[in-house]
Amino acid sequence: MKNRSIKLIFFGLSAGALIGTLIGNMLAFILPDGSAVRQFFLISYDFTFGSIDGPHLIDLGVIILDFGFILKFNVCSIIGFGIAYYLLKYFR
Repeated sequence: MKNRSIKLIFFGLSAGALIGTLIGNMLAFILPDGSAVRQFFLISYDFTFGSIDGPHLIDLGVIILDFGFILKFNVCSIIGFGIAYYLLKYFR
């Protein structure tokens, strides 16, 4: 990945994670309720940065501003992240 721009690497890895999440959600929708495989694909890990539902709100009466974001990773998004990394590393 020596000759790749940071924008391409970031876009490729983000696209891989998003596609993996989409595939995981589709699999979870297709699989039957209560199955172990469905629960495996629905497990997500949340990383919260900022003040999502926290004490740092700016209440202007009409508009309430809340600054922050949440990263949610599930098993398929991590697999998609790995596939995107592989594609970026070995294909030009």
